[in-house]
Amino acid sequence: MSRPSYLSREDPYEALCHHFNVQPVQTTDAAIPATFDMTVTRDAHMPTHVLAAVPTDDPECPPLMLPIDASLYEHGFRIDINIPAAEAGSTAPVPYTLGDTLIVTLPVLPITVPDTSSLALLLLFGLSLETIHNLLAWRLLPSQVIEEFPNAATMALILSRARQDQFDRIFRFNQGLWRNALSLGLKDAQLVQLIQTAWNVTAEARRIRTRSSTGSRR
Repeated sequence: MSRPSYLSREDPYEALCHHFNVQPVQTTDAAIPATFDMTVTRDAHMPTHVLAAVPTDDPECPPLMLPIDASLYEHGFRIDINIPAAEAGSTAPVPYTLGDTLIVTLPVLPITVPDTSSLALLLLFGLSLETIHNLLAWRLLPSQVIEEFPNAATMALILSRARQDQFDRIFRFNQGLWRNALSLGLKDAQLVQLIQTAWNVTAEARRIRTRSSTGSRR
């Protein structure tokens, strides 16, 4: 049975939480707890852990708390994030009622990554929660750029003409996503190729913009 897709109508973090039936949460405390409570929206597929993710260039900032399933993570990524082995007789986290709210208490796994803003999107596909690769491509590059695939040179040329603020956002995100994929050892070869292609096109577009800017100043 295939999973539903939420990415077409939700941002990646919301979609990740939706797949695990918990509410998105934003933390303001830089301290990383041993366990973390998340509000349950539906008593169904539950996460087993929460990643407390901080960026390598700002490890003291409040972490981004991302629900995951340990077995799905181990299937999708090569890099060990020190998920403790389950003790004999232990069970998966079970929701409980607190007042009028359904809560699940999850073990926390601290993790440092190159970029936290793109991590939820990487997890969605790395955990196979989302499987439509076109949805990933549309998150990385504008539609008019994707339409020129597989002509990478034309893709880069069109992307190089983007507004400065749009281009800067795309550059930072795609660079971060590619670095995260390498850092965590994403296993799916097709996903790796898609992310690398988007990054290569983005990097070439930046070179085109730099050459154009240099030429105009001469």
